Amino acid sequence: MAFSITAESVSGVASDILFTDLSPNDGSVVTRRLYVSDDTGAFLVEEGSDLEYSVWDYADSTIQLDLLSKDYAVKIVCQWLDINDDIVADYTIDGTGFVQYNENFSYQLTQLLAANPLLFGDNNYRKNKSDLRDAIDSGNQALTQATSLYNAQRCYDIGTELRLSSQYFFNQNS
Repeated sequence: MAFSITAESVSGVASDILFTDLSPNDGSVVTRRLYVSDDTGAFLVEEGSDLEYSVWDYADSTIQLDLLSKDYAVKIVCQWLDINDDIVADYTIDGTGFVQYNENFSYQLTQLLAANPLLFGDNNYRKNKSDLRDAIDSGNQALTQATSLYNAQRCYDIGTELRLSSQYFFNQNS
């Protein structure tokens, strides 16, 4: 029996991840644990949790968790547990990126440019928007080519810095 999950960004909610269990029904399983860790090994859990993992009831095939405060490269481990909390199976996603914060910002810049095409030549707008796109794409490439959480996170953090300091990089008042 193959146990597996998917993890994807939630459209419109950059902080959330939607997990879906693709596994066949197993009568011995009663719950799941989700461990989501960043490039430093720190666990991402919902605010207020004192655990290193999120509990996922086996009766629910999906769970949406509010785990992200920025773009992250993460490792995900799901464990299926029996009534005694013994591990029946586990599944690992070694490296995946959640980049909805920076992607949403990039699209806002696209909308701004469409409304004011003169921005393209203003205050290094084109270069900075290109740098944002490169940071996102380079982070994704670090994951797909080498499963490098560290390199991906460094790239995502460059994009996050551009987003958080946008008043210095993009003339959004024009």
